[in-house]
Amino acid sequence: MKQAVLFVVGAMLSACTQGGGQGSSETDLQGSCEALVSAETGVQAADVDAVSTESVPTGTITTIEVAGAQAPWLCLADATGVIIGVEYSQEG
Repeated sequence: MKQAVLFVVGAMLSACTQGGGQGSSETDLQGSCEALVSAETGVQAADVDAVSTESVPTGTITTIEVAGAQAPWLCLADATGVIIGVEYSQEG
């Protein structure tokens, strides 16, 4: 099961980098972030929702709400739109 999740995550990251990552729309980025968080958490895609994307000096941070989570997940992308990671915003 873990190998399948890693394959899905790897495929999503690969899709994010095609075309050099330049010109990716916010909607595409949010969709990729939702898919990655869904794969990471094991929560169905329908229960994962990107609620905002904020520009920061190093790229963007997309906030993702996950059904049943006490805090949002964060999806970090570099300045070219390549996702560099997802993380839960609350320790523990």
